[in-house]
Amino acid sequence: MAETAEAILQKYWGHESFRGSQKAVIDAVLQGDDVIALMPTGGGKSVCYQVPALLGKGICLVVSPLVALMEDQLSALKALGVKALGLYGRLSEEDLLRRLDNAVYGGYSLLYLSPERLSQDLVLQHIARMQVSLLAIDEAHCISQWGYDFRPAYLQCARLRELHPQVPLIALTATATAEVLSDMTELLGLGQAQIFKDSIKRPNLVYAVHPTEDKRHRLVDYLNRETGSAIVYVRTRRETLGLSEALGRKNISAGHFHGGLTQNEKKAHLHAWQSGKTRVMVATNAFGMGIDKAEVRLVVHYDIPETIEHYFQEAGRAGRDGEPARAILLYAPTDLARSAEYFLGNLPSVDELITVYRKLCNYFQVAYGELPEKSFSFRLEAFCDTYNLGVAKTFNALELLDRHGVLTLLPNARADTRLQFLCNKAGLWAYLDKYPEMRETVQVLLRTYGGLFDFETPIRLDRMSRKLNTTEARLTGQLQQLQLDGLISLELNLGDLEVYFLQPREDAQTVHAFSRQVKVRQDLKRKKVAQMADFLKNDRFCRERQLMAYFSEKTDRNCGKCDVCLAGGPTEAELRAVQVRVLRELATGPKTSRELSARGCGPEMALLRCLQLLLEDDKLRLGPNNEYMPK
Repeated sequence: MAETAEAILQKYWGHESFRGSQKAVIDAVLQGDDVIALMPTGGGKSVCYQVPALLGKGICLVVSPLVALMEDQLSALKALGVKALGLYGRLSEEDLLRRLDNAVYGGYSLLYLSPERLSQDLVLQHIARMQVSLLAIDEAHCISQWGYDFRPAYLQCARLRELHPQVPLIALTATATAEVLSDMTELLGLGQAQIFKDSIKRPNLVYAVHPTEDKRHRLVDYLNRETGSAIVYVRTRRETLGLSEALGRKNISAGHFHGGLTQNEKKAHLHAWQSGKTRVMVATNAFGMGIDKAEVRLVVHYDIPETIEHYFQEAGRAGRDGEPARAILLYAPTDLARSAEYFLGNLPSVDELITVYRKLCNYFQVAYGELPEKSFSFRLEAFCDTYNLGVAKTFNALELLDRHGVLTLLPNARADTRLQFLCNKAGLWAYLDKYPEMRETVQVLLRTYGGLFDFETPIRLDRMSRKLNTTEARLTGQLQQLQLDGLISLELNLGDLEVYFLQPREDAQTVHAFSRQVKVRQDLKRKKVAQMADFLKNDRFCRERQLMAYFSEKTDRNCGKCDVCLAGGPTEAELRAVQVRVLRELATGPKTSRELSARGCGPEMALLRCLQLLLEDDKLRLGPNNEYMPK
């Protein structure tokens, strides 16, 4: 007797019944229909293709944009005893062939691959020979230029339909506006597809936006009031460490997570959080995709997210177990301007994109017309120091080059530079007498690190360069000269980034091929940042209703639980009255928001809203001590 979908669910996942529209989606796929599945974060999208894959004859091809997400899913499937493999990252031709042959002949149920693999003839040739049961396009919003996470390589997904036109295709995403859904339908040939859309409404999840001058104080207050596990999202890697340490000093156990950690560090920090050893994870948006923890009670955005889509996905990681949970966004009056500057101030122009690409090629001595076969590791800050480039804008430029298939950019686990002196001290002093320009570098090395004459010693180039008041590039050059002169053995660090060139160097011509797309995407990015700001400032309409309307879901009911529903936003008349009192008080001298509140200018929410509007209208400025004063 053939197994049923319910039997597979029980056998591998231990669940007795499906959730939401999972069963309807699976039934449609098993009948051979194309499907578009729109399910909120935590809605169990992966089950919708994994169950049919285990019931079908042949292999299910899964296109996914994130290596971390594929690794997580493969690990989980293998732990369940499911035969699954992946094609992502840098694989040797031998390893790629072996995996492709396994997919053709090895009886595997699922093959995960990045969209970039669909540009390789070798991969397409093997896919044509596979007995394919299902085509699954995960995070399918990436195919739309109107999506917040457009990946040009996703356009190659249409080639799967050409190779297997009779095989059903399922496109899955949590976040799709009407424009994105239209693109998905057209570009994937899903005009006849059944569309299943679960409501994004989360009755157990309370959304709240809280303006405050003291975010750290409010964060600690919320964490002390809420029990259970929490995620705090911040913008930078430095903030993850600083804020987690600050919480620790308040007796709140916290770990940190960002893309620059080594794999071992990521696993250790994640395990500590998942096991409950640490209660709070302070993280950048690198944390979340594929993270399986249902009982998160609180998600706090300490910094403003870039888009509503980012906010919705990250907030949705709270309360996946169906129990009450909260998603709180904290922001100070000046945060909106800072957020816009952060996300939009470092958008590279086409000319700047060409400049970064040209200098990157020069940095690695790639000749015009050449396509290097090897990868290159480097420190982003050292590269920027060499050419006097801004770090944030340069990184954005490199990411754009990655997205458009010019190169592949990968984060590197940081490896320490290791150094040992091969000469004796007398020989070293004689060398420094001959080359006095090396004296300061050698002296600082010897003062900073012990044992350099006895064994290989790990050193930090960034710290050394700061002590010497020089750039990492210049310091590296000096160390390499000492190595060439036979004084030291040197194993340079791998850097924090690794780059693979995918196209022969053609400088401006390479970038101009997609320059129009860059301009369109940047205009869209400005629109998305403005929409996020509008969501924050809109304190007249229920937060949940705002989110549902953004994703084209209609409702005429307020949630009754968000900050707007509970408190109601200040009226225009209230704001005008607060503004009069604020300007009158500031006429006597600069004051902080706390001082204005103490002088009776208004309730906190109305006061902070008023200050924000006055800043936006250039009627006030903020001094270095967080004191407001008229312009």
